[in-house]
Amino acid sequence: MPQITVSPSQTQFSSQANETILAAAIRNGINLPHSCQSGVCGSCAAKLVSGNILQSGEYDDYVLSADEIAAGTILLCCSQADGDVVVDMPSYAGAKAIAIRTLPARVASVAIRGDVAILSVALPKAPPFQFHAGQYMEILLKDGSRSYSIANAPSQNGVLEFHVRHHEGGLFSPQLFSGSLKTGSIMRLRGPLGSFYLNEDADNAPLILLATGTGFAPIKGILQHLAETQATRHVHVYHGVRFENGLYDEVALRELLAKLPNAKYTPVVSRPSENWQGATGHITEHVLRDYADLSAHEVYACGSPAMVQSSKQALVQQAKLPEKAFYSDAFTPHV
Repeated sequence: MPQITVSPSQTQFSSQANETILAAAIRNGINLPHSCQSGVCGSCAAKLVSGNILQSGEYDDYVLSADEIAAGTILLCCSQADGDVVVDMPSYAGAKAIAIRTLPARVASVAIRGDVAILSVALPKAPPFQFHAGQYMEILLKDGSRSYSIANAPSQNGVLEFHVRHHEGGLFSPQLFSGSLKTGSIMRLRGPLGSFYLNEDADNAPLILLATGTGFAPIKGILQHLAETQATRHVHVYHGVRFENGLYDEVALRELLAKLPNAKYTPVVSRPSENWQGATGHITEHVLRDYADLSAHEVYACGSPAMVQSSKQALVQQAKLPEKAFYSDAFTPHV
């Protein structure tokens, strides 16, 4: 089996046939920086130092520039190793990174909010589970797995909250909406995964938090973390939905914002009813309207790939946002 070496941490692991380098890392319990796993966000970019790779998936043109490709930059979620490979990924913390664990969890509660279920699960008390606010977990099922962002802060390491949208005939969500997954049921989880979490080094930079649909889940976790650490950073949350009932967790959101001294909130509905009095259209339009200069800000965007792509391009090109200050978790709907 091909051996993968990640420098400068000198982390090593093996990959199997028809397995991307990122998938091999996760299988080996190594959480290399990543978010979408589908060639949309660019979080898993690394430089190919030696060896050959096979491109195993398509990625959007905007993710890697022609200069980056010419310099040997690849996306680990879209690349398979063709023999031994060495990649350079300075953003990976190596032995200091939080280890991926597979652990049992017990269903604590399921709250149905329209077409979204808020699932809370209790974890084993020891050893304590560690994660960063904004990361995600895999729910391991008999016929596969499903990934969901953690919607609570790391301080609540005895419980995890997930926001699950209903997909008719899906692999996991129908169990929640039919009631077949009952309180007390046991499931298996693997994580924490992903690199979508707060940059603690920029503790004074104002934050713009963008979410569409259930992309609000990791944003909620980040807000809880900010509230618990008594952060004074300026925070503006934009939640974009199609219909008003898509604002499924607004009560909890407003409670969190009340704990932050410098927080704003703009819900945006793209298909409003006649009674809707708030913002309409798309969230990127309202960010540009509210902020002409984002050169000192950080932006965290979670939701549909279209929103992530359009918001990054618009905010970088029109509002002077540094590309490195845009953090994203783009996900494609799954059942």
